[in-house]
Amino acid sequence: MPKSKEFIDSSDSASDQESSAVSTSKKPKSKEATHKDDSSNKRMKTSDDGAQGGVASKSGQNGERLYEFGKLRYVSVSEFRGKPYINIREYYDDKGVEKPGKKGISLTADQWDKLKSLINQVDKDLKNSK
Repeated sequence: MPKSKEFIDSSDSASDQESSAVSTSKKPKSKEATHKDDSSNKRMKTSDDGAQGGVASKSGQNGERLYEFGKLRYVSVSEFRGKPYINIREYYDDKGVEKPGKKGISLTADQWDKLKSLINQVDKDLKNSK
């Protein structure tokens, strides 16, 4: 009898595999359809806005201005729970769409002011280290 139970279990798992294969074949199709819609909406646009002091910037996913300072590295200002934050973040390219990555930092306005006050000292330390 145990063998018959094993046989039944294996036939059940085989049918489960067939049903999961069907469901996985459907998922990529739906992702592709939504990806096409997302890529047109999430693609960043570059502009050279005179109001920004002539600095080139891009529009992010949520409408924030992104200022590039390195390859796929941006600085932006965003709002979270009613408070402004300065985001320094590395982005990655996902099928032609730039998305924010894990590597980065969000600073409060006070932390940003403190960082700006330290710039001269950091510059001096950088020159001394060369």
